[in-house]
Amino acid sequence: MRQVPVVLAWLVNAFENSSEYSEYYLDLQTGKHYFYAPMDFPEHEEKVKKMDSQPENFARLPKLDKELDIKIKQDFIDTLDAPLVKEILAKALAADVDFRKALMEDDYEETRREWYKYQNDRYAVFLKEWFKAKGIELVEAEVPGKNDPCGVNKRL
Repeated sequence: MRQVPVVLAWLVNAFENSSEYSEYYLDLQTGKHYFYAPMDFPEHEEKVKKMDSQPENFARLPKLDKELDIKIKQDFIDTLDAPLVKEILAKALAADVDFRKALMEDDYEETRREWYKYQNDRYAVFLKEWFKAKGIELVEAEVPGKNDPCGVNKRL
C-alpha cells in the first residue's frame, strides 16, 4: 500500500469545508493539499484538469456527504448522558441546525469541545478508510513548525 505523509488535522479541515463549488486535492508525493474554486476563479479550471489527469500524483478529496454528517451527529448524541443536552442536539439535528450553534451557550462549552473532537476523529477515520480503499495509507506527518515555530533552528 502506498504511504502518503499528511497532517491529518489539515486534511480533516479541508474535508469539513468541502462544497460543491470547490475542490481539494492531495499531493500524493508531498502530502500537501490544494484548494481550487473554478467557479470563482476560472484559471483554477485548468489546474483541476491537470491534477485530474495525474491520478498517480494527485487525489481529489471526497466531499462531505449529508448522510455521513447526520450519522456522525446521531452517533454523538447517542454517546451523551445528559438528557437536556441530548434533547437540544436532537432538536438541532431535526431542524438541520449546526451543533456549534446549538451549543454556543457557556453552559455547553465542554460538550461543544467534545463535539469538535468527536467530529474531527470521525472525519479522520472516514478519510483514512476512503484513501485505504484506493490503496493509499495516510501516515501522520509532523506539523511543520511544531517543534520550531519561528524557524529559529534553521537560521542557526
